[in-house]
Amino acid sequence: MQKTVNYLLAMDKSLRERLSQLNELKVQSARRTIFDEAKREEPTYELKAVDKKITAINKALFAINHKIKESNAKTLVDVDFDYDTLVSELE
Repeated sequence: MQKTVNYLLAMDKSLRERLSQLNELKVQSARRTIFDEAKREEPTYELKAVDKKITAINKALFAINHKIKESNAKTLVDVDFDYDTLVSELE
């Protein structure tokens, strides 16, 4: 699957937001209190499933970051200034 760098950047933003939501879910509502015969706590979501999703998103973010940097390393850009002249000593 080929995507533009711009599309990957949008995916990165979306995935980071989802990752934040999942981390919050993991911390805040991983357990729920049930009142029936006795008060008991049960997981709202299976923590292994939440962790699996978090890990998958982290791997995707790593791959996106790597592909963007790889693309940047191959992309040549025309510049209209001479860097050496700009950083040389004053005469």
